Amino acid sequence: MKLVIVGGGIAAITAARSMSAAAPEAQIEIHSDEPYPYYLRPRLIQLLAGRLTVEEMFVYPPEWYAQQGIEVHLATSVAALDISERRVLLQDGGQSSYDRLLLAVGSSPFEPPLPGMGQDGVFTLRTIEDALAIKSHAAHCMSAGSREAVVMGGGLLGLECANALTSLGLKVTVLQREPWLLDKQIDQEGSTVLQEQIERLGIRFVTNAVLEAILTNGAVSGILLQDGLELPTSLVLCAAGVRANTDLPNGAGLDVNRGVLVDEELRTSGEDVYAAGDVAEYDGQLPCIIPTAVAQARVAAANMVEPGSAIYRGTVPSTTLKVVGLDLTSIGVIASQEEGYVEIRHVDHRGGIYRKLVLHDGHIAGAILLGDKERVPAVTTLIRQGTDVSGYRDQLLEDDFDFKTIIN
Repeated sequence: MKLVIVGGGIAAITAARSMSAAAPEAQIEIHSDEPYPYYLRPRLIQLLAGRLTVEEMFVYPPEWYAQQGIEVHLATSVAALDISERRVLLQDGGQSSYDRLLLAVGSSPFEPPLPGMGQDGVFTLRTIEDALAIKSHAAHCMSAGSREAVVMGGGLLGLECANALTSLGLKVTVLQREPWLLDKQIDQEGSTVLQEQIERLGIRFVTNAVLEAILTNGAVSGILLQDGLELPTSLVLCAAGVRANTDLPNGAGLDVNRGVLVDEELRTSGEDVYAAGDVAEYDGQLPCIIPTAVAQARVAAANMVEPGSAIYRGTVPSTTLKVVGLDLTSIGVIASQEEGYVEIRHVDHRGGIYRKLVLHDGHIAGAILLGDKERVPAVTTLIRQGTDVSGYRDQLLEDDFDFKTIIN
């Protein structure tokens, strides 16, 4: 049995590892358009900041893949899929047959259609090459006496990038289109606490920022906002979200919406073609987060080895960010206007701590924990177990509350 994977990220490698364990006799083949072996994309921030070398990025040594029976083809772009003939057609003219195929082609950074977007000095961060190019340009700016940098996007990646650029010596302004930072992971009150802490690094924020254009004079010279505010800069890093890479499945005639559509077994509309990770749209959801990619990859791998053996039932949204020494975890429902939901909070501006639990019918439906990573495992367990915490509502956010008393 030949199992072929297109993609080289966390969904691809997680699936390959699961396939190898479940079917050691299977022929497993990976085609990745990147020239580098598998690395975790969150580590790109450390590479950009100079805290990791390229060699330190890689998760496994080259011999690991051979030991697992995984054949990896790097810098190998897939041009098209021939589903009727069960073939992967390569950009260089080659091809590879398969019995079952996994599409784990991920996503790409969204680049807003702004004047000046393609100018020298405008970057996105998705690959090792991106990180190296940004770092090189930052060094050039510093040597030329230009320290201003702008990050477009106040989400997880935007804040991480701002922190990394600051560590390189740049003066960073973060532009956020929404009224507050991390609007998908935290509410406005918690975001205020977080922003206060990050501003201590010297990072500036402009919220409700609507971009008009990137100004250039042969290279980037500034950012113009719709309200007329002009920010001088010689480096722009766009961290405005991602979009699923749907060109390949769309070209093959698979059912595609925002991502390639999959069922609960991670099957696409093509026979023996599966999808997992950022490119897979399940039940109208396309979260593009690591926990989802890992969970989907395991289910897809199980079904590629033995069809019908595993079911994907969704993933509880959970994200973790570490900036300025602060840990932020966002799990499940973080805000709801629907009847029956109750929110309880604890706020400590000086200590940079914000705790919020969203309760529904006596159960924890979601949580925001900023500067308090010790509670994360217990709260996550209570959400997954659906534990009734109604009898402890007034104690849950106290500093000395012992969660062991209510965990099954």
